[in-house]
Amino acid sequence: MRRFSGFALLYHIIFAVLLLLLQGCARPVLQTLPASEDEIQFAASAFKSYKILQKECVCCLDAEVDAALSVSGRFSNNHTRKLSGYLQAMEPGYIKFVALNPLGQPFLILLTNGKIFKSINVLEGKAYLGSVNSETFKKIVPPGFDPGFSYYWLTGRLVPGDVEIVKVRRDRKQNVYWLQIRYEQSGTESMILFNPEESLVLRQIVMSASGDYLVDLVYGEYQARHLKEKGVGDRASEITGSTDSREELCKIPTKLSVTSRVGAEKKIDLEFFSIIPDTEFSPDDFVLEIPDNIELLIVN
Repeated sequence: MRRFSGFALLYHIIFAVLLLLLQGCARPVLQTLPASEDEIQFAASAFKSYKILQKECVCCLDAEVDAALSVSGRFSNNHTRKLSGYLQAMEPGYIKFVALNPLGQPFLILLTNGKIFKSINVLEGKAYLGSVNSETFKKIVPPGFDPGFSYYWLTGRLVPGDVEIVKVRRDRKQNVYWLQIRYEQSGTESMILFNPEESLVLRQIVMSASGDYLVDLVYGEYQARHLKEKGVGDRASEITGSTDSREELCKIPTKLSVTSRVGAEKKIDLEFFSIIPDTEFSPDDFVLEIPDNIELLIVN
């Protein structure tokens, strides 16, 4: 476990910031062109290989983070709040976020295992505990956000499960492709901006079952990660036909922008620093006892 220093806040910030998203998202304008049959087959094949290989990537994230929450709109003044701290995450939905003040002291701590969440507001002297299915929790997360799979949102990966590729179109500006995918288990859909050459998700627009756009996530500046096992690199080469190193096959974004709109636009920009490679956590790392001097409130 790293020292609880000024860097510590960074891994708690990302999840806490995500919880501030408003419900609802205006329809983004996608710049696309029709794709040829060869392009469709190429993009679809690369995407299927990407889905298979994601199962072999490391399970966890341990990083420092800077976060900026911006609010703007016709009926609101532009406002930006910046936070710094650290974030720890483990698949599928374990998150620990700690926000620190300029002296390196924690003022906000938030944890979840994907089912139960707990937050401590040190300044208020209060702690909040409840289910992620509670009405309180649902009011502060976008409708498309599934806490049980929050790790994948943060790391540029897709929620596990079988998906159907509904449509493939070429992006107008970049040599990448928009894939409309449907999760077979839930029936929900997402628009994925996918780079087949590098097996990277550059953007994901989450949609509701009725086709409404909910949340727009943009990923950038990927850096190398590792696979779970050293031998996986050889198997990955067999699947993709690529000679890329293991590190190249499990990259992670160091920048994430999340946008949600309803009345005013809210945008969260996250930037990861000092990502610790090959980090491993257990569920016990996402448990925190509430101090006796903190009032516990149960929410529903």
